[in-house]
Amino acid sequence: MVFLKVILLSLSLIFLTISGYAGEPGTEQTQQIEQDKKVDSQKTIKKKEVIKQKLVNTDIQLPKNPIDTIFLQPLGKPIDPRYANLSGNCTPAQEGYDCKIVVPKKKSTHFNKYYYYINANKHVYGVIAYRDYRVGNVDYCRSLIAEWKEYFSNFEFEKKSREENLDQLLLVTSAIQPSEIYMSCYPESYRDIKSYFSLKLFIDEN
Repeated sequence: MVFLKVILLSLSLIFLTISGYAGEPGTEQTQQIEQDKKVDSQKTIKKKEVIKQKLVNTDIQLPKNPIDTIFLQPLGKPIDPRYANLSGNCTPAQEGYDCKIVVPKKKSTHFNKYYYYINANKHVYGVIAYRDYRVGNVDYCRSLIAEWKEYFSNFEFEKKSREENLDQLLLVTSAIQPSEIYMSCYPESYRDIKSYFSLKLFIDEN
């Protein structure tokens, strides 16, 4: 029993170490992380090999957390002025709701527009980040989606888009705060948005 607790504690520490590196793709943080990963990769591999040897025939899966922030903005909370500057208004997704154009203090080079959708309680229930100009060839856009897919694997999401569809990504969760993430390399035009690459995150208010 004590041995199992030691193993679980070791796994938790490794998980927290890896999770601590998780930042949105395209930020300065993730660029530094890539450099740090190269330095620490051998150490991490050795630790994992030791743990695997100890856990032969043992299947232990650590729980993943539901996503609660993006670009440092807490979801289900008012816009935090410490992490985003308001730069204008956008078209709300629902009548009686609001939408704000923001400039996050932690933003991704993958996007140049950020819209935060606000409910009747003035809380952020949705975020759309997109690029309103072409991102390059299809393979490059697919590589961006792959980066985000890897990042979101740190959270409790289930993939709903087809595995062979590399141009779109749909993730859903029915965790504590049900939410949906949709990414697309396809050109889109709706409301006041014209996008060539986008990330949409909405939480279910019901």
